[in-house]
Amino acid sequence: MQQAGISVDTEQRKKTILEQSNNLAKGVGGCLVMQSSLLEEVVNLVEAPVPVLGKFSESFLVLPKDLLVMVMQKHQKYFALTDDKGTLLPYFIAVANGAINESVVKKGNEAVLRARYEDAKFFYELDTSKRFSEFRGQLNGILFHEKLGTMEDKMIRVESTINELGLALGLSEDKIQITREAASLAMSDLSTAVVTEFTSLSGIMARHYALREGYSEQVSEALFEITLPRFSGDILPETDAGTVLSIADRLDSLVGLFGAGCQPSSTNDPFGLRRISYGLVQVLVEKDRNLDLRHALEVAASVQSLKIDTVHQFVTRRLEQFLVDKGINPEVVRAILVERANWPGLAAKSAYKMETLSRGELLPKVVEAYSRPTRIVRGKDVDVDTQEDERIRKNRLALLRNISELPRGIADLSVLPGF
Repeated sequence: MQQAGISVDTEQRKKTILEQSNNLAKGVGGCLVMQSSLLEEVVNLVEAPVPVLGKFSESFLVLPKDLLVMVMQKHQKYFALTDDKGTLLPYFIAVANGAINESVVKKGNEAVLRARYEDAKFFYELDTSKRFSEFRGQLNGILFHEKLGTMEDKMIRVESTINELGLALGLSEDKIQITREAASLAMSDLSTAVVTEFTSLSGIMARHYALREGYSEQVSEALFEITLPRFSGDILPETDAGTVLSIADRLDSLVGLFGAGCQPSSTNDPFGLRRISYGLVQVLVEKDRNLDLRHALEVAASVQSLKIDTVHQFVTRRLEQFLVDKGINPEVVRAILVERANWPGLAAKSAYKMETLSRGELLPKVVEAYSRPTRIVRGKDVDVDTQEDERIRKNRLALLRNISELPRGIADLSVLPGF
């Protein structure tokens, strides 16, 4: 097979693609924009990789970089090139398969990309012929859920929770005002021609269109950050406004979809509620946001007149999974969540600290010392002299009860080994 030019070794094909592509990029003063997922996909599409350098018209560089790169990567499986400052260059690298006529392949790929970019340019010019704020009203044509209304209905609900959630998260009035302004535009890009055609650019195009029209960087960035995190390992919101919007949007989805009877089963989760819930937990914990989960769910539910107990349990399970995924002992996680599940950020800090303690000698001794008085108070270890003075007996039991309640609000030590 090697004599026929076919490489059966995946790593060898990957090495060939990287080495030859980097050499082609250097030839035009560029750097390869390499997505690991795209590289893996391309490696498995070809048996005998032959990278080919192509070029497109510089006139297309007036389009947003994210749009151009997305068309290259997602639709054509091409690698983009930038200069050392990250500015997109009018070149791309396609990976052909086997013996080829390089000139023919180059022209063919350039023609295909040109057609794709002409479409993208048409959609972009269609969008920019209107004010970005006009797209908000068009969300009434996009159904969120038959029982929950359109995307416009959803974003009106989200917008109505911003004040209370912002205060609960400790935002100043100025930052709440920025968040309200962003909320009035959030998700509007779902109505744009570009995002309708290229859905993965949701949020990215909202930020671009907002900046283009002169909205502040804080508002524009929040329009992107409401979509974060989009997948496992994705970046998280950095701005206060973006964080509040991200939380508010996920709370609305969870409460609403649970209320509409869309709870996931063990094998089916068509609305991605596990992902939404996990993302909510991730934002609260990793951005260190001290939020009362039950209160936040009640804020979202008050707009929809729904109960939140089932949703609260669901999010708590995602919090448990999140902490276990971080390498914390499941028993430690459960001990903490008995008392602090309602405060995900605080629960995570406590779990990390207890996990550290559990690796030493102190925590087992604490659990052992705590277990005896707790069992006595719970009536599982009766070892109090029944013949002694009743007053003394009650005082001793009161003392034991005080000892048993010391961890209350922090952790339930009775679920730990050694109790």
